Amino acid sequence: MPDPQVLLPNTDNPKEVSIATTLIPWRKDDFRARYMGYLACGFNVEEALYMLGLKVDWLEEQRQDEGFNTIELSIPEIRKELSKEYIELDFFRNFRLVLEKDYRILKKSIEEEILPRQAHDYLLKLRSAYTPQQLQILEQVMKGTGTEGWNFAKLVAENQSKIIEFSRTDKVTVTEKPDG
Repeated sequence: MPDPQVLLPNTDNPKEVSIATTLIPWRKDDFRARYMGYLACGFNVEEALYMLGLKVDWLEEQRQDEGFNTIELSIPEIRKELSKEYIELDFFRNFRLVLEKDYRILKKSIEEEILPRQAHDYLLKLRSAYTPQQLQILEQVMKGTGTEGWNFAKLVAENQSKIIEFSRTDKVTVTEKPDG
């Protein structure tokens, strides 16, 4: 069992746990923060202790501290906050990748007389995303909505007439079950 007094480097934490520990008031490499980070990421108590190589005795000792108990009881709220942050980070990361692809296609369309069919089709669809209305929506996203932060669902609800249609396609293959 690791000595709880010895601080381990942050590289021992999975990325998600490291991010979760930013919502906890202890240093990221403190066992208490790491334990809470695992809980915030959906691990149960036993799993968190196992991942850290700690025993129940350590947890019982920590639970003598009222501050520790308060934070442990607030893990559901921390989880909600964390999920919002992950969604926002993933959204902006993916959005940045889309912008990069748009840039590459636009640049290619300027540099080359004739585009491959796939790039040409993409360029045609791309044009509808760069309108004054889309810019207005992006500006709303970037400025946030005050203290409550950015809320994608609220943005969509308030701008239904301005948002480009989203769609999802699933391919399902059905095979006949052999008799036997």
